[in-house]
Amino acid sequence: MLRVACANFPVSMKRYFQELSAVEVNRTFYVIPRDSTLQTWREKAPKDFVFSVKANRQLTHTARMDISSPEGASALEGTLRAARILGARYILFQTPPSFCPPNLKTLKDVLGVASSQGYLVGYEPRGQGWKGREAELADALRGVASHVVDPFISKEVHSEGFHYFRLHGLGERPYRYRYSDAELAWLRDFLRPMEEEEVFLVFNNTNMYEDCKRFAAMLKSGV
Repeated sequence: MLRVACANFPVSMKRYFQELSAVEVNRTFYVIPRDSTLQTWREKAPKDFVFSVKANRQLTHTARMDISSPEGASALEGTLRAARILGARYILFQTPPSFCPPNLKTLKDVLGVASSQGYLVGYEPRGQGWKGREAELADALRGVASHVVDPFISKEVHSEGFHYFRLHGLGERPYRYRYSDAELAWLRDFLRPMEEEEVFLVFNNTNMYEDCKRFAAMLKSGV
């Protein structure tokens, strides 16, 4: 099953819930919303709507995935609480380029905590620090998480029973990007061999809503 989503809500929630069936909640990366706010989102969303939660940056960037520190432990608990209230299916952990080379055991322990609670866990390392160390990364993720990449730029080194892709745009100013029809057609063909697998595809560019809807229409029409 392929789920297509935006990173956050680029339009009103009411409109978004009517037109798309999944979202990656990036707000949790900056600050964990109040429980009541999260509960309202869940109540407003259709029953079969799928949430992914991005782990709080106090864990991934400040504590550097160290949950032995009070700050790291609190951020992990807040992330898991948000995922629980939303009934999320996925949790995304994204670390900065400076995180590599990390303590692999610490990385696996944190991802394992989320995985053990029933979430499908994705790990997106930023930067080129893992270049040449793909086997180590695959070993660290095995049993706990899938490697999250932008398929236009990188190849995943490990899939834990599902695929999680994030599209950040291309060119000199990638975030401010609109995907061409040809690029979306390439993406459709890239995903075609995975049509029997679970895939979560997130657009994370300024034109994300329009690109997401265009791609969903392309999949539906077959054109």
